[in-house]
Amino acid sequence: MKQLIHKQAVWSLIFLMTITPAFVSNIIHAAEMMDSEEEVRGEHNGRLLEADNLVIELAIFEDGVEPEFRAWAYSDRELIDPSAWDIEVILTRLGGEIDQFSFMDAGDYLRGQGIVEEPHSFDVNVRVTHRGQRYAWEYESHEGRVNLSPDMASANGVETTVAGPGTLGMSTLLYGKTLPDPQQVSHVTARFHGMIRSIGPALGDSVEAGETIASIEANNSLQSYSIQAPISGIVIEKHANPGEMAGIEPLMTIANYDNLWVDLTVFPGDARSIRPGLPVTINMDGLVSESTIRYLNPGQGNSPTVIARVPLSNPELLWSPGLLVEGYVEVEQIEVPLVVENRAIQTFRDWQVVFIKIGEEYEIRPLTLGRSDGVYTEVIEGLNPGDSYVVGNAYLLKADLEKDGATHDH
Repeated sequence: MKQLIHKQAVWSLIFLMTITPAFVSNIIHAAEMMDSEEEVRGEHNGRLLEADNLVIELAIFEDGVEPEFRAWAYSDRELIDPSAWDIEVILTRLGGEIDQFSFMDAGDYLRGQGIVEEPHSFDVNVRVTHRGQRYAWEYESHEGRVNLSPDMASANGVETTVAGPGTLGMSTLLYGKTLPDPQQVSHVTARFHGMIRSIGPALGDSVEAGETIASIEANNSLQSYSIQAPISGIVIEKHANPGEMAGIEPLMTIANYDNLWVDLTVFPGDARSIRPGLPVTINMDGLVSESTIRYLNPGQGNSPTVIARVPLSNPELLWSPGLLVEGYVEVEQIEVPLVVENRAIQTFRDWQVVFIKIGEEYEIRPLTLGRSDGVYTEVIEGLNPGDSYVVGNAYLLKADLEKDGATHDH
């Protein structure tokens, strides 16, 4: 209100007086400076609220304690005894939730009753009684809040979903290796010893089952016969050339990698929970495939480990034998009352947060998290069922807050 009065007085002077352009410029600049002034802080880093000769300093104190309100009152710069005045603070949060705080004497200040829960983002209503007089102040104290129009949200891919119950697939992590399917590896040899007249495919070439791949002149008959590929696949080894003698050694090796195996090592501590038929997610540096355990094999020699063998479909040949992989075996499904998608969770300050959405406002909600299956995470505190929260491009909202240099002053 004081700023409005100041501005009105300034413009009245401009219209009533004959002044130079430079003087007008200075007046306008002064008025703009009044609007941009930062709130004044007291000696306890609290917000100062003034009326008549009364000054209230209201702070959220959280040094070594859970966040709580503390308030000091001054008259003519002298500290007022806490027994001589009273204060009430009402906080209205995004979404309409209201927190109300009464205060008690704590020596030279009044201390709010109850914890000021995070985030410390609310509209504040302060009511003070001193010497029979009542005073009131209202102000905004927002943090971790972003305003985004529907068009801007759509253009930036900011998407929301509703928080609610879910099922967590709890997994055990095993390590293993990809292997070729032994039934899909063929070592091609000559039926009769003789001279190799021709041999078609080169190393790395693909062949089809039944395709002629070599011609041999038999020593015993001097007649030529052909050799066909027994399976479709890729020539992974080649040991012969035209003009050489074909004997008992393989001419070439053909392998079909359309289907591989994964051997996962199961240690004794996990053996009780691992059994055939359990779902498995195979992962290697972001390359992922879903399968199930086909059967269990004992480990080699006297090893206490067990091998869980998992078929791996590979029609696009993205996987190859010999890769070291991770296998997440889903051993249990757990129903929990509240979950969020992992892609929604962001790190803000030292919290794990999601952004809730109410109207065009988005605001952080610090979470206490529980179990996770890698896709969803259980929420223990910080969010309510039915809350609309951001899942798509939540990091953009976080980046906007960090760009603005969000602080934690109150």
